Amino acid sequence: MDSRAQRHPVGTRAKFRFWQQTALIAAVVIGVAVVYLPALRADFVWDDSLLITGNPLLQNASGLLEIWSGGRTADYFPLTNTVFWIEQHLFGRNATGYHAVNILLQTANALLVWRLLERLNIRGAWLAGLIFGIHPVHVASVAWISELKNLLSMFFALLSILFFLELGEKRLRNSATAYAASLVFFALALLSKTQVVFLPIVLLLCAWWRNKETPGRRTTLNLHREVIRSWPFFLIAIVFGLVTMWFQNRGIGEEEIIIGSPSRRFVNAAMAIWWYAAHLFAPVRLMAIYPNWRFDAPRVLEWLPLIALLGVVAGLWHWRNRGTRGALFAVACFIVALLPTVGFIRMAYERSGTLVADHLQYFADVSLLALFSASVAYVWRQRSRAKKIATAATVTLLVGAMGTYAFRRAEVYRDEETLWQDNLSKNPDAWQAHIQIAQRRFNQERYAETAYHAGRAAELKPELADIHNLLGLAYCRLKRFDEGIAEYRTALQLKEAKSSTAKSAAVATIRTNLANALTITATRLSKSAATVPGESMRRYEEAIRQYQAALELEPQQPIIHRNLGMLLIKLGRDEEAIPHLRATLQIAPNEPVAREMLDAIESSRH
Repeated sequence: MDSRAQRHPVGTRAKFRFWQQTALIAAVVIGVAVVYLPALRADFVWDDSLLITGNPLLQNASGLLEIWSGGRTADYFPLTNTVFWIEQHLFGRNATGYHAVNILLQTANALLVWRLLERLNIRGAWLAGLIFGIHPVHVASVAWISELKNLLSMFFALLSILFFLELGEKRLRNSATAYAASLVFFALALLSKTQVVFLPIVLLLCAWWRNKETPGRRTTLNLHREVIRSWPFFLIAIVFGLVTMWFQNRGIGEEEIIIGSPSRRFVNAAMAIWWYAAHLFAPVRLMAIYPNWRFDAPRVLEWLPLIALLGVVAGLWHWRNRGTRGALFAVACFIVALLPTVGFIRMAYERSGTLVADHLQYFADVSLLALFSASVAYVWRQRSRAKKIATAATVTLLVGAMGTYAFRRAEVYRDEETLWQDNLSKNPDAWQAHIQIAQRRFNQERYAETAYHAGRAAELKPELADIHNLLGLAYCRLKRFDEGIAEYRTALQLKEAKSSTAKSAAVATIRTNLANALTITATRLSKSAATVPGESMRRYEEAIRQYQAALELEPQQPIIHRNLGMLLIKLGRDEEAIPHLRATLQIAPNEPVAREMLDAIESSRH
């Protein structure tokens, strides 16, 4: 009788805890699902065409092999690209499936953040997980399909940390299994996105944090043990870091990306860390591409953020045994997680001219969210009923505001038009936004708008040949041929100034566009004269040379052969035209213009 009476409260508490945990899990799942509901109706945007819809490596099994060999990929994220390969075969061009996978991973990551912080005995862990799941800054990592690499890498990184934390509490056999699992998950995280190279340092920081109850010699021994355990993680991180740098340098090629002197890099890094912290706690005016940063010699006042950052870290370290240990742990993890992205080394994302982006702080945000949630939990534990009510109301309003803004940000990623118009409304000098809009307007045959946006992009990023080529196309469609020809010539000069692009297919395209424009203008000049005037003939001859140069680079392009054949016939050089017309029909047997002209030449012979 007595024993049953004692067991009953225990069973009741266990049942209550079960339903409480279920309710908390449901809250996170529903919160993330509701916030990202607009993403399910969204299309592919930005890099999605390069990585997914227009990626030939996703089409067949041989492409899967190339994904892992890295022969034709801009970065080495083979696990992410493998998931894209699977999604391509499951969903095709239906973006909803891709978005659903991203949302599921974000939900899993939010739950894992909650679990990890609980494992570290950090109060307010559930709140941190919920905020992580619905934070507006993270919309760029979830609603943008290409950022699957963020979600996937975070998923495996969190699992790696959780298994690493199990090492001290398992028997030798189970401990080896947990260690192997942690190492494997870290490798999978790196294969998804190498930004997580910082994770070994975070593991040591977690070990330092967990030893807070054991001061003295035991702490030193424990940390020494964790350092020995973590060296394979450091080795893998270094290898993958070097591989990523090699791929980045290969992808960048001879493109000039300015990141400034060493002093400027340190100054910018500190400014970026403060910027990310500010956007985490005050996520306002979020956009895909932020305004340009300075990369010249730093001014005196620009050193203040670095000095302040060092002062904060030093102060937290000095008072670590007097209440600032948790803040030091959070700030240190935040800084370490951002170090790969704050401009110390040249990376492709810096070509936009800015040093910051929402998706680059995805990994780092966990620690400061944990600090915030722990502070909320501390206030909540106060006995004052008024404080509890005020805290609950404030947190509810904050979570509601974040969820509402995240919902609206998810709607911005609905399509290219919405995304780039939103960006230009906040940052009118974003050259990438201008060129994206220009390309859309060209496809819509709205050439005046194309010329405007491509012109702005050329002003902001004059060293990119493709922008000048698009601007030339827009001018020619508007019958402003001389301006178009000038843009084509600029594009050619930029391409041929670099050995890596001098003989590319893009050069053949630009030469063809230039030859087409020269032919049209020459024909216009000759229409009013009885004989072909000198300027017209000069343009015709240059057009022939441009077509021929284009064919040296792309000999299997039927359009170039056809256009050159047409021009030679116009100039009465039928014998020279015949091989090009035949080459056109050999490559494209149903090409009607080439067939008609070749038949006309053969008929005239008879």
